[in-house]
Amino acid sequence: MNSNQPHHHLPIVWAIGGVDPTGLAGISADNRAVAVSGAYCVNIVTCVTAQNSNAFYSLNDTKIALLDQQWQALLEQCPPQVIKIGLLANSAQVEWLAEKLASLRQVSPTLWVIYDPVIRASSDAAPISRSMLKAITTELIPQVDLLTPNLHEAIRLGGESPESFEKLSDYCQRLADEFSCQVYLKGGHLNDVFTNESGVTDFYARPLASQRSEYMAEPATSFVLTPIKTQQAHRRGSGCILASLIAGYVANDYRFCDAIVLSCGVMSKTYQTAGALGNSTGGAIRLTADINIDDLPEITVFDAMVFNELGYFDSAFAPCPLDLGLYPVVDTIEWLTRLLKQGIKTIQLRVKGLTSSEVEPLIIDAIRLGDAHNARVFINDYWRLAIKHQAYGVHLGQEDMAIADLNAINIAGVRLGLSTHGVFEALWAKQFMPSYIALGHIFATQTKDMPSKPQGVAKLSTQVRLFEGIVPVTAIGGISIQRVQSVVDTNIASVALVTAITKASNPEQVTQDLIERVGVGLAHE
Repeated sequence: MNSNQPHHHLPIVWAIGGVDPTGLAGISADNRAVAVSGAYCVNIVTCVTAQNSNAFYSLNDTKIALLDQQWQALLEQCPPQVIKIGLLANSAQVEWLAEKLASLRQVSPTLWVIYDPVIRASSDAAPISRSMLKAITTELIPQVDLLTPNLHEAIRLGGESPESFEKLSDYCQRLADEFSCQVYLKGGHLNDVFTNESGVTDFYARPLASQRSEYMAEPATSFVLTPIKTQQAHRRGSGCILASLIAGYVANDYRFCDAIVLSCGVMSKTYQTAGALGNSTGGAIRLTADINIDDLPEITVFDAMVFNELGYFDSAFAPCPLDLGLYPVVDTIEWLTRLLKQGIKTIQLRVKGLTSSEVEPLIIDAIRLGDAHNARVFINDYWRLAIKHQAYGVHLGQEDMAIADLNAINIAGVRLGLSTHGVFEALWAKQFMPSYIALGHIFATQTKDMPSKPQGVAKLSTQVRLFEGIVPVTAIGGISIQRVQSVVDTNIASVALVTAITKASNPEQVTQDLIERVGVGLAHE
């Protein structure tokens, strides 16, 4: 390549699949979906079909030699971050692709592969042979990171049906473990098999024993979603588009769990207005990423945590102002005192490694100082003592939500802040109606090792827009005096800092500079 040529750094998704003349499915739909995510989609065409919304007429498969040439042409110019696979025409294509993916992984270990299987023999898909099914399960799927079947496709792949609707989570986990990849079981066809009064329900599981350490960065080992209900008449290509949306978000460095809930939100928004195409049913003719919190699905199960059992409250936690302002997190009463004297109105005492009896006098002092300075003082972790001494609020991490008595905190009138590390966890936290949500970590932190990558300001901006006016949010994680302006530019009304002040050579001056950029929030009442 000529070194003088411009280099473009858009994340690249390869969509491998067939041509649908209506454009409602296949690579035309892939291209639209990936574009909505902010990535760029290129194509390898496996076949050209003759079909519409009413019937499948015929298929003309692409020869392996031409597939090879398409692969090489794309590899030379635009190597992929993610490959999304759709319709494959025959066993030879499956075997060819499996070999290509295995070779590519040797030089691109961070490559992600998403497979939306088209294997149901029906009027709207090409029939599939036993030999092709075997090639898919034994050769192709070992190269796949996320499998997105509907229930019919999952049954073909797994070889047996789930025992009942109640056993679908276990069934999804069994598929993930059997195929050693993540499985997102789409619920659009559940009513074909089960009488499911709750409507569409989706299931996710990641393999409990996996060779890919990156899976461990996912916030959930399993979850159950209830997507927002939309009209069912014009949904052609919905599975194809959902997988492509996920591929696009993953290419933009979202974790799979985050990509899935965002993609569900886009699908919900899109299919609220989907209409007919010509003389028959249509689909996602116009896609948009302009979604709001009401478009996102409900998370009903998160690992072993069942939403209703954990505490679905009739009333929200005691409220905080939407504008919390500058929010220092400190580990001593000395620091808390210094910062309250400078006019800070929101602050957290985070002390680690002390017993309850050792930390109790510190909490009593922190609450007293907060009252004296008319400030909001949150206590990290020690929720029982926060209740006992009537602290303004308590802050908990995700892992604490399953063990803390959230109902007791709520009944006591103590405010609750929750840590999150992406859209998925933030959505889960929002369902508990907390007083605020902390969005982190934005940049690499000095305080502890994190399993997930820093979110960065682009992802922060998306979450600020989603939660705007719904619940107060604060950004946290690696935010320095040099970086704070880029965070403030996302329109977030609160910024939490751990070391930017306490490790500064002139803490008072840094605090004053931060107050001028962030503010101290609304007055404490």
